[in-house]
Amino acid sequence: MEDTLEPGLPASRRSPGRFSTSRQTLMWIPDSFFSSLLSGRISTLRDETGAIFIDRDPAAFAPILNFLRTKELDLR
Repeated sequence: MEDTLEPGLPASRRSPGRFSTSRQTLMWIPDSFFSSLLSGRISTLRDETGAIFIDRDPAAFAPILNFLRTKELDLR
C-alpha cells in the first residue's frame, strides 16, 4: 500500500522503481536528509510531475523507506 503525499511533494525514485510516501514519514527524524530536503535546506531535482528525484539504488532505498514507515529495521 502506498501513502499519498501532500500535493506537490511526492518523493520518487525512477528507473527501475518509483516510491511514494507521506511527508510525515519522511519528516519524523529531525535534521535528517529527508527533513532537510523537504524543508528546502537541500536543493531538489524534480521531474515533470513534481516528483523529487533521488539518485539512489532502489534496493538500498527500500529498507530506508520501510524503516521510516515502521521504525523497525528489516534487512531481509
